[in-house]
Amino acid sequence: MNRPTVSKILGTGSFVPSRVVPNDEFAQTLDTSDEWIRTRTGIRERRYAGPADTSATMGTLAAREALAAAGVKPADVDLIVCGTVTPDMVCPSTACLIQAYLECGTIPAFDVGAACSGFVYALSVADQYVRAGTARRVLVVGTEVLSRVSDFTDRNTCILFGDAAGAVVLGPTDDPGRGVHQIRLYADGSRQELIQVPSMVTPNPPPGAGVLPNLRYLRMNGREVFKFAVTKLKEMIGQAREDCGAVGKRIKLIVPHQVNVRIIDAALEDLAIPPEAVVVNLDKYGNTSAASVPLALDEGIRTGRCGPGDTILLVAFGGGLTWSSALVTL
Repeated sequence: MNRPTVSKILGTGSFVPSRVVPNDEFAQTLDTSDEWIRTRTGIRERRYAGPADTSATMGTLAAREALAAAGVKPADVDLIVCGTVTPDMVCPSTACLIQAYLECGTIPAFDVGAACSGFVYALSVADQYVRAGTARRVLVVGTEVLSRVSDFTDRNTCILFGDAAGAVVLGPTDDPGRGVHQIRLYADGSRQELIQVPSMVTPNPPPGAGVLPNLRYLRMNGREVFKFAVTKLKEMIGQAREDCGAVGKRIKLIVPHQVNVRIIDAALEDLAIPPEAVVVNLDKYGNTSAASVPLALDEGIRTGRCGPGDTILLVAFGGGLTWSSALVTL
């Protein structure tokens, strides 16, 4: 009997814009400082998209890196799935634009909207296509231009976000010890008011109890999101440890959504996980939503912190509310 097809990561890539925005820049217009931002978030700087940068153009550049690392030509890609909450347009999808820029051919391409969990959600779709045998090379992209939905009069939110893109290429493997072991996805729409990003078709003011009027920019209840993120991060790491036992693996590296260093530190302390077992790069890039996990993953691989045969945990949480994890052996 043939073994079931398993998907594995063939290559990773990322892109960040050239404009660096240090914390001191916010102090020029807001009641804040570099120290205030660093001590509360761990962020020192972030990147902002230039006039010609969009989610699609940045996603394309990250995709090119991932394809090159995987040794896959654009013509050999069977499917593109893109996670984003800052698409270039509502229609066509950002994935379709990336398909056109890469000149992949008339393959299916679509977006997934799950905020900061968007990349892991997109990865789960790609994994199912590979496992079903309906696609052999799937491009998964997470890309965001959050600077264009930020309220620069709100020091509690605008300081958090940056722009970036990350990508992976997924394909089949016959090695039962490698690949995607487990993906877990969750959502709780009843708490949607904690994180919201409006669009041109959002009613203003939006309907529904507990929703504030005049929603024009990204809005977040930081205190409640903090508690939610710490709880879910600990839960998903605990689940992953159980999953590792079932497949005889040990997690070498955790790649969490880069949201706030205090959230990551709180979870690590409670679970007795050493800092060297976790990728943290939000000091350089801030919170890049769906781009956060693939950006950190690419950095972890390119700096040698993880490589072939290592088991890693990707974990994310964000608007929706959504939370997700993927246990993968490279």
